Amino acid sequence: MNETPEAVTPAEPVPPSTQQEHSIELAAPAAGLIYSAEAAPAPVLSHASLRIGYEPGVMPGKWFTRWHERYGRTAPLAEIPLREGAGLEALTTALSTPNSTSGEARFEPLAHMAIMRATAQETPDKDRYHSIRLYEEVPVVVLSKDHVLTVLDEVPLGEMAEEFLLHEPEEFPAWGEASQQWRQQNPRFLPQIPTHADAIELVAAGVGLYITPMSVARLHHRKDLTYRPVPDAEPYPVHLVWPRTPAAPTPDTVQGEKDDEFEVLIQDFIGIVRGRTASSNRGSETAQARRTRIAGERAKATAKSRAANARQEACHQKTAASRTGGTSRRKAAASSKPGRKGKRTGKRR
Repeated sequence: MNETPEAVTPAEPVPPSTQQEHSIELAAPAAGLIYSAEAAPAPVLSHASLRIGYEPGVMPGKWFTRWHERYGRTAPLAEIPLREGAGLEALTTALSTPNSTSGEARFEPLAHMAIMRATAQETPDKDRYHSIRLYEEVPVVVLSKDHVLTVLDEVPLGEMAEEFLLHEPEEFPAWGEASQQWRQQNPRFLPQIPTHADAIELVAAGVGLYITPMSVARLHHRKDLTYRPVPDAEPYPVHLVWPRTPAAPTPDTVQGEKDDEFEVLIQDFIGIVRGRTASSNRGSETAQARRTRIAGERAKATAKSRAANARQEACHQKTAASRTGGTSRRKAAASSKPGRKGKRTGKRR
């Protein structure tokens, strides 16, 4: 399969209702990361409120569908098919340069978020990126349909001890250990393999076998090839990745509000991939809204506490008044009784 980027034609005029403040032309580096330029034209990318890239073989369709159903009218989503291994690069490559010389242009990445495989060559730095593990892909070995190992429903790494894999032994230590003697007796040169598609072509040519995610094997399906699961190989994790927000606050109030609104979009998509329902409002709250809500809750709590204190004080005053009144009444009653007469000194007769 030829994966050479297609030439990007100039963007067609966008209707006034959908045209942004500045017209854009897709930058060449960004165009080189897109699997198919026709699938993500510049007007669609510039109009989208949220741009999410995904690598070949991953399956984000259900999440994209839910977004379009819930937020499609108010926050359009651009689905960007990326080339293999371009997930992180899409987050740091500029979408375009606005055709404006006034003011400082704000950096706009090709993708705001990326759905990608975490591999040894492409692992997100935790200090720079947020990452959510979405699911794991089953590893399979791609081989010709007439290969002897096709009699097995699953092919453990040990069964490939006398097979040439299009991998370094370090990638699959169990296979490296089991095949060490065979490889010493049958030394072979491992060719450079830029992409999964190139590896599949080498398998078809009879050069060796190739272990890859099942989704990739299906994506590059050929009539003369098949695949079998490899039960003792590590699964391939698929992550949702996006850049961390800079620690320094934005001095521009207007831009700060835009950042809050954009953070809402990020949290809404996270809610979708985590299975939150449309009725859930978690994540759909800006920072300013959160501050307002918290301040209101604190004010209510303070008012409630003051009211409780006032009631308690009134109760204490009433109790004190009741006690004071009772003592006064007892004193008054005592003073109203006739006093005792003095002692008689005379004898009774």
